Amino acid sequence: MALKVRPLVLKDAASFRLCWDLVAKERRYFSWYEAPSLSKTRAFLRECLHKKSPILVAVDGERVVGWAGVFRAGLPSLSHNGDLLVMILPEHLGKSLGTKLTTGVLKQSRGKFESVLFCVFRKNKRARHLGKKMGFKPGAVEKKYVRLADGFDDLLITQKQMRG
Repeated sequence: MALKVRPLVLKDAASFRLCWDLVAKERRYFSWYEAPSLSKTRAFLRECLHKKSPILVAVDGERVVGWAGVFRAGLPSLSHNGDLLVMILPEHLGKSLGTKLTTGVLKQSRGKFESVLFCVFRKNKRARHLGKKMGFKPGAVEKKYVRLADGFDDLLITQKQMRG
């Protein structure tokens, strides 16, 4: 079946969570070692949908195989910025899903955020390439930020201005 990119709907919650969990358990690309419980994931997605957070999913039939979203920080003093997250199942990497999902959520983010941050681990060459391709500019580096399956990695903080 052909992959389709579309906005997230609440009925995607279980499949969204499974995608998140499978990527997290790789312990290569994210600080999480597993996704939150299904009830916590549903509550998070309900809140995101209520706030109209830009979230797109890539689906194969009904199965979420990747997703991207721009999420607003909880503190009012930080609410002008968003954080970009992109997750794609390993078997779907290299199919331009990251580009499609990121392009879509950044387009939806225009006018909603002053800037978007994209934090990636130094060893994640695909994510670094995606950020550069999408116009994110280098910012700070946090050395030995995370312990992954293959040892410590640095966090690279990049930023894209959304206005002006």
